[in-house]
Amino acid sequence: MDNQRPNRRETPVGAAINVRSAAATVIAAALGAVTGGVTASKLPSDKFGWTGFALVPLLIFLEIFFKHFVALFGGNSNVARLTLAGALVAGFYATWFAVRPL
Repeated sequence: MDNQRPNRRETPVGAAINVRSAAATVIAAALGAVTGGVTASKLPSDKFGWTGFALVPLLIFLEIFFKHFVALFGGNSNVARLTLAGALVAGFYATWFAVRPL
């Protein structure tokens, strides 16, 4: 009787970071960066308070298609929402401050 386990590599079900979720995060950061660059080039320098409104369409898009994005994160909706929204905001403001000097 041979009780050895088969030598299979199984992916952990609870893995928060995989290739699909990393790609979605990079795409969200890139969309935020493009929006930040366009906003920084179009808004006057004294209108910093309006920068957050440029993110509203992207965040609405994120919420509308959220059920599709959750699948990329293994069904963990909290991680998906935090990661994607954080990537959008980080990409936006990184580009904003790169284009606009303080």
